[in-house]
Amino acid sequence: MVGREKELRIRFAPGRCELVEEDVDIPSRRVLITGATGLLGRAVFKEFNENNWNAVGCGYRRAQPRFEQINLLDSIAVHDIIHDFQPHVIVHCAAERRPDIVESQPDAASQLNVAASANLAKEAAGVGAFLIYISTDYVFDGTSPPYKETDVPNPLNLYGKTKLEGEKAVLENNEETAVLRIPVLYGEVERLEESAVTVMFDKVQFSNKSANMDHWQQRFPTNVKDVAAVCRQLAEKRMLITDSPVVGALRPKNAQLDCSKLEMLGIGQRTPFRAGIRESLWPFLVDKRWRQTVFH
Repeated sequence: MVGREKELRIRFAPGRCELVEEDVDIPSRRVLITGATGLLGRAVFKEFNENNWNAVGCGYRRAQPRFEQINLLDSIAVHDIIHDFQPHVIVHCAAERRPDIVESQPDAASQLNVAASANLAKEAAGVGAFLIYISTDYVFDGTSPPYKETDVPNPLNLYGKTKLEGEKAVLENNEETAVLRIPVLYGEVERLEESAVTVMFDKVQFSNKSANMDHWQQRFPTNVKDVAAVCRQLAEKRMLITDSPVVGALRPKNAQLDCSKLEMLGIGQRTPFRAGIRESLWPFLVDKRWRQTVFH
């Protein structure tokens, strides 16, 4: 469904330009994405925007000019954007996700991962918005995979603990909340260090020397496009039934997540890792001829 709104646009003609008012189609389904400047947030924004949703993304340091600049620790700013935009769905991607940074800056991480999430959930409830809270496989200790939604969390590091506290906070403040736990992500990175999956590529590409990698921890790299598709499918499913190695911080050895509950709902998307990582790393490959040894 779409609505019609007026929009001012500049029209250029020979020797002059004029300001004209034109009708534009605005999708009636509204979604707000936090952390829209990040790896996952960008994919989520793109997924909704390309599938007939009126999507608004917000970020902080890298927000403008594409996204709204919002400090999630500013409760007034959060209140204003939610009550002005009146979203049907909010996808909360913003978080401090780096375990070692969380360990070194626990207060700041807790403010963003827990307190800001609680306030966002409360504001979402105030306008009847469905909230999708992005959590992590690090809420588990990695000793008994694969993990289901009903398994008891036992985070090993402070990052996992803050995300688990964030889960509890959003559920306490908004009954219309879905918690989506995700593993390590990769995708269309702006910088190779943006993903733990792609960060080693430069070292491998420009050196004949071996690179040190953790061979103890088992991870399950997931393409952000797939997570974004799941978020949109969750949102659309919801709207059908309602009106409205280990150095530093400890890591779980194997925190594989069981996706059967989503799959029973007909929700899911899986990009083969070989195809996904090829697409992610291709822009950073200096010598395209090297693809014969890297991607085949």
